[in-house]
Amino acid sequence: MNNPRCNVLNWLTRHSEALEGLGGLATAFATVTALIVIPYQIAQSDRIQRDQTAREIYREFLNLTVQKPELANADYCALTDPKEQTAYAAYVEYLLYTSEQMIDTSPDWRAPMASYLEDHMAYLCSEGVWDAQSPDIKDLVAELALTCEAEQACK
Repeated sequence: MNNPRCNVLNWLTRHSEALEGLGGLATAFATVTALIVIPYQIAQSDRIQRDQTAREIYREFLNLTVQKPELANADYCALTDPKEQTAYAAYVEYLLYTSEQMIDTSPDWRAPMASYLEDHMAYLCSEGVWDAQSPDIKDLVAELALTCEAEQACK
């Protein structure tokens, strides 16, 4: 009677080259799969992290607006106190930063952020502070700045 263990060993010995080739193919397939999947997973993880960070920044902007409504509703041209001017400038800079982060997560945020920025066009038109912003924010503010002459920016 044949020993089943010997039969398996004989079969493995006879087919060892084919099994090595199959093992090599499996390794190559796993490597190629990893080269495709890992960068995709990293990109997705990065996108999720950026979206989460943008939402946190937006929540903080809303919190700041609630805590300092005088900044959200300030008339830039009427501000005379240097401390108020500095606080207002910082508020608008944070609004620009928030806008950049939100629009980067989704173009759907362009309109809501434009509505926030519209309330501050006197400052944006007077100071031209959007020049150092990302292309998306530059474009958005430039579109809104078409009303700069109508807004009569502070001189």
